[in-house]
Amino acid sequence: MNIKPFSRYKRFGNELQKILGEIIFKEVDTSTIGFVTITDVQMTKDLKLAKVFISSINHNKTEDHIVNFFNNKSKLIRGFLGKFITSKSVPELRFYYDNTESEAEKIEQLLTKLKTET
Repeated sequence: MNIKPFSRYKRFGNELQKILGEIIFKEVDTSTIGFVTITDVQMTKDLKLAKVFISSINHNKTEDHIVNFFNNKSKLIRGFLGKFITSKSVPELRFYYDNTESEAEKIEQLLTKLKTET
């Protein structure tokens, strides 16, 4: 019996994360928005939509500007993606800003502040 640890759409999302990171690094000029990383890709079960979560380091633009930048370039990125994958269709890409790191920093600061007060 062949039991796989992840479902197909999760495995596909993991592969897309790697490929999209490479495409953005090599093919998309992100110099205006800073260093960008793909933090997660969540696929719908039918594999037609990919929610791409991004974060940016050393950026001087707002999170909305960064998300709009990638959503405006999603067709270009999707075209490059089509050259790398062999699935029946190339999923639609929707970009979202992942602010997990900044939220974690806020929590860490609060915990440190509480620790010093007690």
